[in-house]
Amino acid sequence: MKSKIRWDYKTYGIPDELFSKSKAGLTREEIRSIIVSKARIKGVERILDVGTGSGSVSIEFARLGCDVTAVEKDEENFEIARKNIEKFGLNDKIELIFGEMENADLDNSYDVIFFGGTDNLDRSFDNVFKHLKNGGRIIIAAVRLETVVEAIKVLKSRGINPEVLNICLNKGKDLGGKTALAPSYPVFLIYGDKK
Repeated sequence: MKSKIRWDYKTYGIPDELFSKSKAGLTREEIRSIIVSKARIKGVERILDVGTGSGSVSIEFARLGCDVTAVEKDEENFEIARKNIEKFGLNDKIELIFGEMENADLDNSYDVIFFGGTDNLDRSFDNVFKHLKNGGRIIIAAVRLETVVEAIKVLKSRGINPEVLNICLNKGKDLGGKTALAPSYPVFLIYGDKK
């Protein structure tokens, strides 16, 4: 039997090195922390994670008590997410669905919907939006400027007045025995509430 990951802290922002990474990479721990904070959860919500990748955002929500449905269309990413969910012992809190979001058959309503994968955003949004509760929150993470523009347009077309947050992270790294800051891709969060 495989041993489960131990992360005994109540805070979010599980260290990146505790996750297996998908080919799409991993939503960094600092970004996950901000995503969870913008979700404004109490720990009893139903969360939909679209384009879950490695499953790291789903795992953060599930560890806080939320019930999560995670959708992933890439077979390799799906398997990595499944392994991560199993490693953290969260099979009972996260339902992992293989397939494209625009074709996913959902039978729940959700308090928070997070888009980590943004391919076919407009078409996926058509299927997702009807499952978001009134007063529920949408959060879209994007690294490409075109996706930011599309996300703002998609949210506004559904009557959501989005907020946009740009996060730029730099981490210390050894450079010739001294410390230099190594930048990473800036991440945009586009979010708002369904009226």
